[in-house]
Amino acid sequence: MSHITPTGTERLSVSDWEPVPDRLDESTHDALVERLRTAADALTATIDSALPESLQDQVTEWCALHGLDTPATTHTRTIIARQAVLNVLLKTTLYEWYHQHADLPSLPTNTQEALQRAADQTENPAFNEYVLDEIVWFADDANLAPVVDARDWLLESGEPAEAIGRLYADLTSNDDRQILGQFRTPPSVGTLMQAWAAGGDDSVLDPGMGAGVLSSPFHPQWDVSTEPAHVNGIDKSPLSNLMGTTALTLYGQSHDPRTTDFLDLSPADLQRDVDAIICNPPYTSGDSLPAAYKDRINAQIERSIGSEISARSPLHAYFIYHARQFLSAGDRAAFLTPQSLLTTRYGESLKQFLLEVFSIKAFVQFNPAGERIFPDAHTTALITFLEATPENESDGETRFIRVDDSVSVSELRDAVKEGGPGRTDWGFINCVQQTQLDPVKNWEALFTPTDIDTSSFRRLDEFATVHRGVTTGAVDFFCLSQADVDDLELDNKHLSRLIRRPRLVDGYDFRDEDWEELRGSGEDVWLFDPDLIQEIPESIRVFTEQMAGDASGLPDGDYGSAANVLAYLCDGVSNHGLSETTTFEDRPYWYRPRRQDSPQVLIQNASGDGFTFLLNETPARNIHNFDGLYDVTLNETELKALLAYLNSGVAERVVSNYTQTRQGGLEKLGPGALKKLPVIDVTDIDDELTTDLADLFDTLRETTRRDDDCESVINRIDAVLQQTL
Repeated sequence: MSHITPTGTERLSVSDWEPVPDRLDESTHDALVERLRTAADALTATIDSALPESLQDQVTEWCALHGLDTPATTHTRTIIARQAVLNVLLKTTLYEWYHQHADLPSLPTNTQEALQRAADQTENPAFNEYVLDEIVWFADDANLAPVVDARDWLLESGEPAEAIGRLYADLTSNDDRQILGQFRTPPSVGTLMQAWAAGGDDSVLDPGMGAGVLSSPFHPQWDVSTEPAHVNGIDKSPLSNLMGTTALTLYGQSHDPRTTDFLDLSPADLQRDVDAIICNPPYTSGDSLPAAYKDRINAQIERSIGSEISARSPLHAYFIYHARQFLSAGDRAAFLTPQSLLTTRYGESLKQFLLEVFSIKAFVQFNPAGERIFPDAHTTALITFLEATPENESDGETRFIRVDDSVSVSELRDAVKEGGPGRTDWGFINCVQQTQLDPVKNWEALFTPTDIDTSSFRRLDEFATVHRGVTTGAVDFFCLSQADVDDLELDNKHLSRLIRRPRLVDGYDFRDEDWEELRGSGEDVWLFDPDLIQEIPESIRVFTEQMAGDASGLPDGDYGSAANVLAYLCDGVSNHGLSETTTFEDRPYWYRPRRQDSPQVLIQNASGDGFTFLLNETPARNIHNFDGLYDVTLNETELKALLAYLNSGVAERVVSNYTQTRQGGLEKLGPGALKKLPVIDVTDIDDELTTDLADLFDTLRETTRRDDDCESVINRIDAVLQQTL
């Protein structure tokens, strides 16, 4: 590995810098993207016809590393071609940078040979060849020429890391980047993290370096600024490492790039001690990681920290665990991750770890209902600011900082360092002693604390059983309208009534006439829910094999009244792709979703406008977008009193402590949170209060049906509840 120290001039202090816009303007960016795509399109056609067998294994490994489908698909070949031409742009840009600094001659006509010589002449490993180089030279020189001719365009960018990151994002679909949990770090966020974590002479570790936004120098006028700090940049992907080392070289940043899995890296592998870590790790979920890899890293990190880790942990959690061993007491780390670590079950073991070995200085939440940090991600961004401490010697205050409006980097950095509690011009700060933080609790609630004392409340699951709605595995197949049922001639004995989705219910209860109205309007109101039919195989694999072996498409047998059911199942396998649905393997028989009773209360599991606890007075069932209360141990009056509380303004504030916020302000309230939800004990309050609350719930639901204003009724419920609090 070669240490890269670009030539430069005197470094400016942090206080001297002022943000400037990216000098690669929109028209230049768009023109560059167009050149890259045009060259890639030509290369894709070449890959289709000319890729030799000797490269097939390397290409397959590349696809596995980057979460791509097999090389046989047109989509995958297009992505690989775009990556290959981006690779050429970056390497020729580096070549041009060295040429302008008198380290290399001007780029000759034979670009491939020039880049090969540059690897020896500069000792920069970024010029080393890998599979994308072998692919790209199958392209005609004429097709690559516009890309090579643009090699000086990035040199004119004031923020090369941002410019390179944008190019990569525009060449790679959002879906492809989400498979690997890749989301581009905004420059302002990177500046904040680096300004807080690292000093002028610090050695910075940047795991998951990508385009190098986090470890780029503070001062965007990189042509008059050098060596802000040394950087160890780590990334599994050779292309990502090339993006990062190109950006850092253009900035004049001293750095050591390393192409490896950060979780396989140890402090002994580095040439110098680490003083600070800044990291935007991959957001890949635990379920999406290969099983063997997940088991290995889980066991490895459990051994290294000496405690158990949730097997549901996503990749970014493992990065945080692993990072601690690179830090000494007093060193700092800043991580940009999804906010879910504050609320989910896997987060409990991670929060316990943070409490034991770090002084948790601050969490910064960017209001999910406002401007998004990651426009294409279905997650809320969280920045975690940590300072390493000896084990179990952590103390001090932790600041929970909510950013509602625009704020400068310097103001936010000051808030992380010493912000006082209360409202600000741009958000809210809540200061909590670290010793008071409980890893089992929902820390997201601390961004908007409530003053309601629930210590004497009961848990909701003490009065009812909470279940998630059933997963059908194929909603369009199992959820049917009356017109569908009539066309298919399905008997009602094979069906159950259904409340298809929360938006179909307007109010606080659901009655038979509501279901009839939905049926008449053409909504899906039936769940395909047949009992066991002896003649139909319980395994979809066997059923599909029988279909394939029968010329008529129907397995042999006398099905009687179930003939229409059989015909519909055959249509599902042929036209709905049911044979590819793994959900069916866990059922007693594949053609019926898990059966459960009709819930007495329904709650949507996600909402952007608060949660409604809905009284269900029908035999209708629900699917995955509702959770339900079953086996309620309360009498009718007590249940209505409980529903009055659950739909009150008081409960709205309590519920907010148990929700998980998604990007865009969408709140999630799952069955686990519902079970723990604090509720008033309606069996232990004054009978008159219970009756008053029950009557008010009836008033609330009737008021909604008249389309009258419910606010006054909810205010009356809150007033009654004040007598019990």
